[in-house]
Amino acid sequence: MTQKTVTNTCEIINNAIVAHFVLGHQLRAAAYEENRALPVRAYKNSQKCGLGKLIAFLKENDQMTDRAKEVDVLHLDLHDAACGVAALIATGHFDEAIDELSTGYYADAASNLTKALSHWKMETA
Repeated sequence: MTQKTVTNTCEIINNAIVAHFVLGHQLRAAAYEENRALPVRAYKNSQKCGLGKLIAFLKENDQMTDRAKEVDVLHLDLHDAACGVAALIATGHFDEAIDELSTGYYADAASNLTKALSHWKMETA
């Protein structure tokens, strides 16, 4: 992977904020549509998205700041929560999934990650 620059990092952070926002909407749509055919385990994998790749790069190059470490933990937490919501949907617990997305653990995880990403972007810029 090429060296990360401030511009690249800010762009990845922006994309991560949007992508994880969209993730919540995709899960919500699946719950409302009662779409049980979700790849539940795929939601757990935080390494495939751009943010996961950035974190991996920073770890490999010993460039993890305290904020990056915080984002890493919160990012893993969000993907765990997404996997849990997907499991609820896949097993037909649609109302519980919607509640989780609105006011439960997933909602908290998404909010915490977005806040940390926003702070990280401000520190990086």
